[in-house]
Amino acid sequence: MSQETGYRSSSKGVNDIVSPAQSTNQETRILYEFGPYLLDPSERKLCRGDEIVALPPKAFDTLLLMVRNSGRLMEKGELIETLWPDSFVEEGSLSNNVFLLRKVLGEDPQYIETVPKRGYRFVGAVRCLPDRIPGHREEAEFQTARPAAVAVAAKALPILWIRAVGIASLVLLTLLTAAVWYYQSSGWSHEAIHSVAVLPFENPSGDLNTEYLSDGIAESLINSLSQLPSIRVMSRDSAFHYRGKETDARTLGQVLRVGAVLKGRVVKQGDTLTISAELIDAHDNSHLWGQQYSRKPSDIFAMQEEIAKEITTAMRVRLTGEEEERLGKTNTASPEAYENYLKGRYWWNKQTEEGFRKGIEFFERAIANDPGYALATVGLADCYISLASFGLVSANEGYSKGRQWAEEALKLDDTLAEAHVSLASVKTDYEWDWVAGEKEARRAIELNPRDAQARVAYAEVLWTTGRLDESIQETKQALELDPLSINYNDALEFEFLLARRYDEAIEQAAKILELDPNYISAYYVRGVAYVKKSMYKEAMAEFEKAASISPDHLFALTGLGYGYAVTGKRADAEKVLARLNELSKQEFVSPVWMAKIYSGLGEKDKAFESLERAYEDRSIVSVAYIKDEPDVRSTAI
Repeated sequence: MSQETGYRSSSKGVNDIVSPAQSTNQETRILYEFGPYLLDPSERKLCRGDEIVALPPKAFDTLLLMVRNSGRLMEKGELIETLWPDSFVEEGSLSNNVFLLRKVLGEDPQYIETVPKRGYRFVGAVRCLPDRIPGHREEAEFQTARPAAVAVAAKALPILWIRAVGIASLVLLTLLTAAVWYYQSSGWSHEAIHSVAVLPFENPSGDLNTEYLSDGIAESLINSLSQLPSIRVMSRDSAFHYRGKETDARTLGQVLRVGAVLKGRVVKQGDTLTISAELIDAHDNSHLWGQQYSRKPSDIFAMQEEIAKEITTAMRVRLTGEEEERLGKTNTASPEAYENYLKGRYWWNKQTEEGFRKGIEFFERAIANDPGYALATVGLADCYISLASFGLVSANEGYSKGRQWAEEALKLDDTLAEAHVSLASVKTDYEWDWVAGEKEARRAIELNPRDAQARVAYAEVLWTTGRLDESIQETKQALELDPLSINYNDALEFEFLLARRYDEAIEQAAKILELDPNYISAYYVRGVAYVKKSMYKEAMAEFEKAASISPDHLFALTGLGYGYAVTGKRADAEKVLARLNELSKQEFVSPVWMAKIYSGLGEKDKAFESLERAYEDRSIVSVAYIKDEPDVRSTAI
């Protein structure tokens, strides 16, 4: 059995690896002192001052073994064979003990050093202190009295033996029954865990230059683990919804429907990067695995690979050789390129204009560091596509650049599902080549069936081509992978609206507002749905709420103008149109927004004129949009 999976231990025990200077006679015991701690092997106690520090038995043995061999590198195999003689154990058991010790001893100073892929070294300064023990008078008295006692005991032996065996059997039966009951009621078992949520890693320093690392490492682990077909990994948006929230693993497991939760923290001090990670069983909050790594930032690739592999080991998931290669795939050998990529994704995930533009800056730096870095090229495509889809630049500008970089990424690596998703968006939303868009989306799903974004890209092709029921089902599959994603929940509410399932659209919008009470498009969708149900008072309340949150948001302005139009407040609707025209002089504003308000006013000629301009600059998303969109449908018919 290799060191990567498990060890068959020898008969060597924890007391066998002791240097000659550490041996003791019957009258003397040795205490070990390091920092504020005193370790007493005889009493099996670890003390900090007058306080006894509680340790599980195997964790105590691990500490004692490393302290006795202070300063020496102890290989993992040596440690396991000594701590678990004549037993088969996996490497995760040792990692758990080391993690517990680090939590107890603290990180400042660090007492246990990890030597990558080899083992551990106790680096604290240890002093051996002799401690005299009184003579064993009680034992001598016992020896003197023993002959007489033996004679009496011999006569009573048969009866006592029968009674003892009976009592022992009853106790054993009781213990076994209790153990079986606990096993069944708690759900605890040694079976593999096949689902996990990776939470955003903590950044105790609050430093922005570490924030991108803490987010990026968690996101990279999500991407790596999601490549394994035997593990369901909760997507980023749902996991990151719990940033900074004190929620136990059991609650997270119930909400996200996962079997384990990974938590971590990142500390960067000078040229040292310290990553702590802990895997928790979501069924009962028990500790499955934990480790701390202190390396140079240039070693981040090795750290992430090691963490990913140790997670799968702790979850008892067996990897094939191909799957191990997937976990080790880095896409770039340049730490500088990777750092800039993480910064680019950090800003892109803000989903704001500033975020997209900063993302472009960092992705360009990553490509300059490594021109063959396909993931950074995809990131650049995503930023330009997002600017266009948010209406922040013209479709011609955003989508054409997005297509350029998506195609470049596929030239570098045509197995990247992310690149196929980006190209699917361009083909569907901009080029209106729905056959090609569907082909790209299907390819992305084929490459990574657990990519929620690929599912949503395919759903967009489906609703664009009028297959709304199929589209809704596909988006629901994406939400199975990422239930707390506002973007995917938003896609579903729009699909309900387009399918004229207004009550479901209203209900879906409410779910979004539970996640984010300031999400403007949810108010817009709910308002339009109320209009279609002739509930004008409720509709105006939604539009006005959106406008109070963000007065110049295009959804807020359009909703308000459309609401004024359909309720007969023409002058107010025209004021909104004037505001949109004013904004269009400062930034790109799609003519689609004006078309919606003209539609509500019944001005079909102006509505068609606006739609024609939107058609020319491709900001209308697709011509199918005219047929299905509720607030322009009356104009299109």
